Amino acid sequence: MMATFGLGKIVLYAGNPEAVSAFYTRAAGLSFDRVEGTRRYESVSTGGTSLVVDLALEPLPRSRRECALSLRVPNLEAAAMSLREDGIDVGPILERPSGLFASLKDPDGRDVELWEPRAKPVSVAPPASVAPPALVAPPPPPAPAPLPPEPPAVIDKPASVAPPAIVDKPPVRLEMHSALDLEKERDESAKEEPAPEKPEKKERGTDPPPPPPMMGAPGPILTAVRPAKVSAEGGVKVSLYGANFAEGCRVLVDGDDCTKPKRIDDFTLEIEAPAHAPGQAEIAVENPDGQRAAVSMLYAEGPSIERFSPQEGSPRGGIEVVVEGRDFEEGCRVTFFGNRAPEVVFESPTRIRFVTPPQEQLFHGELRVTNPDGLSALAAELFTYRLATPHVREVSPNTGLVGGSKRITVTGVDFHPQCVARLGGRQASFTFRSAESLELVTPRASGPGAVDLEIENPDGQIAKLEGAFTYEAEPTPPLLVEVRPDRGYCAGGQTIRLAGDNFEADTIVRIGEVRAVARTKSRHEIEVELPQRAQPGLVAIELVDRHGVVVRREEAFTYESRPAPRVDSVSPRNGPMVGGTRLVVEGDHFDEHVFVRIGGQAPKKAVVRSATLIELVAPPSRASGFVDVEVGRGDAGTTVVKNAFRYDPSPAPGIESVAPNKGSVEGGTEVSIEGKNFIADSTVLFGGKPAQRVKFVSATTLEVKTPPGKNGEMVDVVVKNPDGKEAVTKRAFLYDARYRS
Repeated sequence: MMATFGLGKIVLYAGNPEAVSAFYTRAAGLSFDRVEGTRRYESVSTGGTSLVVDLALEPLPRSRRECALSLRVPNLEAAAMSLREDGIDVGPILERPSGLFASLKDPDGRDVELWEPRAKPVSVAPPASVAPPALVAPPPPPAPAPLPPEPPAVIDKPASVAPPAIVDKPPVRLEMHSALDLEKERDESAKEEPAPEKPEKKERGTDPPPPPPMMGAPGPILTAVRPAKVSAEGGVKVSLYGANFAEGCRVLVDGDDCTKPKRIDDFTLEIEAPAHAPGQAEIAVENPDGQRAAVSMLYAEGPSIERFSPQEGSPRGGIEVVVEGRDFEEGCRVTFFGNRAPEVVFESPTRIRFVTPPQEQLFHGELRVTNPDGLSALAAELFTYRLATPHVREVSPNTGLVGGSKRITVTGVDFHPQCVARLGGRQASFTFRSAESLELVTPRASGPGAVDLEIENPDGQIAKLEGAFTYEAEPTPPLLVEVRPDRGYCAGGQTIRLAGDNFEADTIVRIGEVRAVARTKSRHEIEVELPQRAQPGLVAIELVDRHGVVVRREEAFTYESRPAPRVDSVSPRNGPMVGGTRLVVEGDHFDEHVFVRIGGQAPKKAVVRSATLIELVAPPSRASGFVDVEVGRGDAGTTVVKNAFRYDPSPAPGIESVAPNKGSVEGGTEVSIEGKNFIADSTVLFGGKPAQRVKFVSATTLEVKTPPGKNGEMVDVVVKNPDGKEAVTKRAFLYDARYRS
């Protein structure tokens, strides 16, 4: 035989498992655990069937679900009131043979039924326990009737709305039964009657027949009030269910018209219960024609909150809070900031405690304690989620025009994304960058002057920086009158001057859309270094003041291509190979940026005396003969004059003395060689070894350091010029170990 197992889990596939699991937490009091690494939530169950909410593999169409749930609740009225407080739309409470029912929908549109079963279902109760007919429902009248007639205790005009047989019935039967109850009674009566009498039920139908010609409008029928018990302090939302609620009807509490009913439709009214002494109160609905119906509602002393400690804590939660008061009941629950607290510990009717949950949005909120019977106590804004204290360090820039709309950066610590920024007492819009930075847009100010900046976090803590920002009056824009000169070369670097008015130290100058280096000399003059430009032509000049005001003049400056330098003459035309000849180059378009080459070498010295004259000193040459002279500029080109200068052969060098004439065998002895016809590139040899260093002092003097040698060795000293000519002094230097360099 096949083994039979109990039902373990019911799995709901949802588009948003987080929202659906949160819904069933509020609706059914379940507790869910998330399966790590998934979006699957499983209810925590100590036994029996558990509910699982998992992510649907494909999007689910709205209001089409594969199942509906019926959740058993111990107290339907309390559960419905709690859900309505949480903003969940719960339908009217209906009475059926198996108990009380109410319907709602979960976030996926799935139908959910709340069911409070009867203590002893009718189908299994023995006949002796069945309530007598007078308390359950009267048998159906012999003739069809549109609706149950109203008893004299409720209706002001009984003779016009009901036959005598109905008037004699106890009014409690009419007050406790709805149209749904009567339909149930008709169904049960039909089951008890013999089969031949079934057509009578069909003949009655579901729609009531029209009233007799002399009957007025039907009076209101009041079948239920939910919740049936409210706090004596009032302020609770109460729903009235029944039929024939007319436009303009009134709701009276013990005869006092102290409510403003909201008519949902012919069958539902909503009121806010006024304060009332504990005990039964009559709730009556009166139509404009004077007809009325009434039921009872119980006012009772609910719980009361007297003390609450502590009164602030971290938004991360985890703070144990103790609530003291009176009339707390075991099984009560706490709604904290609109969210049910994770766990409530009941210690006594005067003391409960719970642990605060994390909070990201609200920072001041209410605490509500609700007993199992639905009565609750409310304490508004007793607890504050306290953030770290904010602090403002700097505002940059810290000046702007009174017209506002300037973007500034505020730096500091512990700013919150929901903070409020005020500049000069006016709220400013901002972009939250981080807990240390805000980008704020200044609001319009009433006038110039320094104002304070305030940053207020959602928990009420304020950071203030006095005089943080200075509003300035609208400025007079700069005025450009003249550009001197109004043309220049594309290479840039030229100094031009702008003449006008209202110039400031930080005025920005753009020439041809390129920002130039500018120096404000006065309110009437700015000196500008001309920026480079690729192509010649007319360009605009822009002036921008520190407030962003732009003044622009089109075609204010002309860029030109720079001509290449021109060489007309070089004099003198010749000089010795040792160099040093002073030359004069004449031509045009010379400036400090030109370069000069003599035989491909840079001169020892070159000075541009004017745009037409350059003075220079010829460098030495390794060979004699004619060489070219070049004058050029990188951005304009080069002019080459062929064979413009001749290097004459140099005479052979001569050595007259070597002093000192002895030194260390380690080398490094400093020796001065006197003679003639020395040049800068001359080399010196001691015993065939090159000197460690040769310094050209003049054509007659060289200073050198000797190379190493052998003790007692007398060596020759040779001076050799680049052209190969040399001078030799035999046995001119002695290496002696007694000397140290």
